[in-house]
Amino acid sequence: MFNLPETTLVRRPVPKTAFYRHLDINAKMKAHFVDDIERIVWLAKLAPSTLNIEDGKSVHEIAVFHVMLKREDVPDDVFLLIDRQMPRHVLFVLQFEEQYRLLLNYKEWIDETKGTFHIIRSFRTEWMNDDALALKIEGSSLDKVYESFAGQISGFGTHSADDTKRIIELQETLKQKQQTIEALQKKVRAEKQFNRQMQLNAEARALKSEVAALQGKIDKLRK
Repeated sequence: MFNLPETTLVRRPVPKTAFYRHLDINAKMKAHFVDDIERIVWLAKLAPSTLNIEDGKSVHEIAVFHVMLKREDVPDDVFLLIDRQMPRHVLFVLQFEEQYRLLLNYKEWIDETKGTFHIIRSFRTEWMNDDALALKIEGSSLDKVYESFAGQISGFGTHSADDTKRIIELQETLKQKQQTIEALQKKVRAEKQFNRQMQLNAEARALKSEVAALQGKIDKLRK
């Protein structure tokens, strides 16, 4: 599967209950595990000992889980639940029938001694067949490998946490401004006074210029 080195392979089935039996989860979430997931396999362990690369300052191991699904649209909450309790970084290879997608909950440590993370954003690829499934292991340390994974799966093409987080920040700002533009345009349609319409349109045009500038910054950061 995307040419994982033989030295990294584990191929060990993990009982679904292992991910929720010690947690206080609601019946709906438990049902997702029971009804939506067929099987979970610990596919590979990416670590200095298995890849012959340097340990990272933040990333010390990347666990790769192959998750076979019973339906295509399993909620992201299921994988967030798994990820939040794992004291390591995780990459999911999701499979539904003969289609695959990669999912990475991009995260950083809150408290490494307690094994707690803050998940910044979830990145996922489109569904694809096994021939198209590809992920390059790039970098001289686990930090760099993880950042490369994030860049590939997100489509950002980034190789550093600074660039990835900056794009996320810019996208959030861009989204907020687009929502404001939509609200202004709605007000224009409802407004009966011509002068007020002109004022609202001017505000929308100014925001559109800001959106274009933000998109330009994002495009420059993409590799």
